[in-house]
Amino acid sequence: MLRQFLRLAGVAALGAATLAAAQPAFAQPSPVAVTPGEALSQDDFLLLQLTVRNFRLETDVRGYRIGNGVCLDLGDTIQALDLPIRLDKKSRRATGWLFSEDQKFTLDRDSKTVQTMNMGSAPLAGEITDTPEGWCVDTKALSRWFGITFKPDLFNARIVLQGADDLPFLKALERRSRAAQLSQQKPDFDLSDYRRADTAYRVWRTPSVDVTINATATAGGGNTGTSATAELYAAGEALGASYSARVSTDQQLVPAALRVTAFRQDPDGGLLGPLHATRVAAGDIQTDPGRLTLASAIGRGLYVGNRPLGQDSRFSTTDLYGVLPSGWDAELYRNGQLIGYQSASTNGRYAFTDIELYYGNNDLEVVLYGPQGQVRRERFSYPIGQANVEPGKTYYWANIVQPNTDLITLRSLDTPAESHWRYGMGFEHGFDRRTSMMLAASGDYLAGKRRDFLEGSLTRTFGRMQVELGGAHELRAGGAVRLAAIGRVANFSLGADFTKVIGTYVSEAITSQFDYRASFNASTSLKLGSVALPVQLAIGRARLVNGTMVTQLAANASLSVRGLAITASLDHGLVDDPTTPEDESQTQARLLLSTRQAGFRLRGGIDAALSGSQRGVQTVQFAAERMLGEGIGSADLRYSVQTGQTDATLSYARQFKSFGLRGEVGAGSSGIWHLGLSLNFSIGPDPVYGGVRVSEQRLARQGQAKVTVFRDENGDGHWEPGEKLLNGVTITAGLRGTDAKTNGEGEALVDNLTPYRPILIGVDTSTLEDPFLAPSEKGVVIVPRPGVPSEVMLAVTASGEIEGTVLSPAGIVQAGITLELVDAHGSVVATTLSEFDGFFLFDKVPYGQYRVRVAASTAKALQVRADLDEAVVIKSGADVGRLGKIRLRAAPQLIAANP
Repeated sequence: MLRQFLRLAGVAALGAATLAAAQPAFAQPSPVAVTPGEALSQDDFLLLQLTVRNFRLETDVRGYRIGNGVCLDLGDTIQALDLPIRLDKKSRRATGWLFSEDQKFTLDRDSKTVQTMNMGSAPLAGEITDTPEGWCVDTKALSRWFGITFKPDLFNARIVLQGADDLPFLKALERRSRAAQLSQQKPDFDLSDYRRADTAYRVWRTPSVDVTINATATAGGGNTGTSATAELYAAGEALGASYSARVSTDQQLVPAALRVTAFRQDPDGGLLGPLHATRVAAGDIQTDPGRLTLASAIGRGLYVGNRPLGQDSRFSTTDLYGVLPSGWDAELYRNGQLIGYQSASTNGRYAFTDIELYYGNNDLEVVLYGPQGQVRRERFSYPIGQANVEPGKTYYWANIVQPNTDLITLRSLDTPAESHWRYGMGFEHGFDRRTSMMLAASGDYLAGKRRDFLEGSLTRTFGRMQVELGGAHELRAGGAVRLAAIGRVANFSLGADFTKVIGTYVSEAITSQFDYRASFNASTSLKLGSVALPVQLAIGRARLVNGTMVTQLAANASLSVRGLAITASLDHGLVDDPTTPEDESQTQARLLLSTRQAGFRLRGGIDAALSGSQRGVQTVQFAAERMLGEGIGSADLRYSVQTGQTDATLSYARQFKSFGLRGEVGAGSSGIWHLGLSLNFSIGPDPVYGGVRVSEQRLARQGQAKVTVFRDENGDGHWEPGEKLLNGVTITAGLRGTDAKTNGEGEALVDNLTPYRPILIGVDTSTLEDPFLAPSEKGVVIVPRPGVPSEVMLAVTASGEIEGTVLSPAGIVQAGITLELVDAHGSVVATTLSEFDGFFLFDKVPYGQYRVRVAASTAKALQVRADLDEAVVIKSGADVGRLGKIRLRAAPQLIAANP
């Protein structure tokens, strides 16, 4: 407080002097600056702050105005810069070194010399002025001696240091700043600490519907005609369950297929009573894959299970499936690296299968690109290193499905192959943090007969290596065993896999031709100066039952530098068949480039065969996008060497408030050209204004939240008639803000919430009309459901303060104590530190009942009790809670028994 007062006083004095200089006709004469070398009075000093770049040094320095400059107290300067210099006023010498041990520094006032590594020995010529505190050195002299520039900025009461980029005190400031940012990036944020508002299921909720319509006109090359397709995707609730439905048409707008799924999902496992299921589904479903038996399948059937939503049961690979609307593309990224791409398909789904997982975190992201420039992101996390099942937990699943068959086929576009019903069931159990096991049974019609399987595995983690031993057996036939390991050594992620077939064994994971197969992969990130180069290598070798050896090699590398991203991949296959005189080999290469230049987003790719009968460049693709007005213009070019065909397309897309529109024109070297028009929009109930709303957002695929913000006058947390509804308050979702603001009725609508992932809904306190208002709670947790708006009530109340003084068990003021403020629900709503005199303050505390306690880490370090037994109520008329002096109590000590 004293330093702040002195700094402010100095600024005020300097401001007065500045005004006096600017208005000589009306002002009093300004103080006369002291001549360098004269003695200075203690009343003349200013408290100045040292700054370098965007950092402020912790220790302030005293300074004086002298002549046309400023001098700084040498002792304060040495302390602020943390220099190993000994200042001896008695001998009138200062000795030590500056910013490295070879930069010796000697100041001798009796001999009137100063010696440094930078300038050698130089005489003193009035640079030092005596003060009551010590020696005050001119900033110009300090700049010469220390090799950095001391630039006075008296208007802001500071000294700016320049040219100090590589000096130790700046490096220390940078380290502290990085540590502070690191702690901010990883806050202790547990959603279970917040109140949860669950949205009840209803007998009927009007669905939200996403609509996509594409129309194309083609001419030239003897082909002239028009075509159009439409897709409708709906999500709502009926009879206490969620449902989704997709209707797609053929190119004449005739409905072809209807896909319907009814389901319930609960991340907390609250379904089916004692079964504690997390998902129950009927209709068009997706099954879980096995390790050595059946792959995941999509079709009509039933599913029930309690596995955590989004978790896979396999060891070192996983599959991702999702909705891919008509006209959309999907890219797959693993830990920020592009590893897969899929264009729009007729079945309305994307499917990335057998995705390799590495030891540690595997952050998978599917980025969906819409025809009007929309971008949607779906994120999945697969940590590898501990058991997939929590200790003591048991996860089960069971399903029956008819693959590749929609629930209702309105019109068959193709002649479907015969599809038989299949089943699967199993469970996993975690023994401890490093050990888990799995047992499963499944069956399907494969290779002309019904086949039933039993499968089991044991997973164990050893240090930084996870190993799985598994096996499968076909009833009345053979089986297969598998040993797999995945781990990390130094900077390398490693994986190995060996599978051996015993007897006659056929499944979707292993064909009848295999005898054994083995594979190894490695991934690392190479450092090329300041550039990171992720590299993946993989090799696989398999032996077939007829003696044929199949070898596969794959390499992938990515480079991102100065806005240019390059991904290169190489795949080589070699087949050594003893029945043929020559081996068959083929090598494929792909190069992908992406960059932003002059406002353009540029993407390109080249596919080439380096060996084989089709050696040479196969396809070349190029695309460019740029914002044009309020829309996006794009150009695409594709050339195929095999067909000699070149296709070019120009398009423009724009998103309006209620719909998105895209038009394109394209032509090919074959003489065929086309015009295309795409329209997309969503319709659904409007929970804020009532009726129906039309939006360009994908309402049926994303969650929504209707939020009401009100001023809680009586502190009960519920809105009552007469309590004010707040206008213009911005809503937050998770750790980010949104563009949703409350209207005159205190209501706002938040869109684009990820379904079935808990998220904290709160208010941006900076947008509250009264600075003394504060939310009653930091937020409310909801679990969004697609197409269904959740409802949240957020109370805002007046706020107060809670203050007191912390004393040690001996009664001495205690500084630096971390204190927590706990509300009536037991949640920590604020933390603070006691100051040098033991004083602490919690400000902007909403009305309510609270207690103060010592943080657990602090209590453990000081060996005191955390609970202070200090309760306080903040309310109207008593908005300042004064706890007075609080004495910490020593924790009970455990006395060990004598041996």
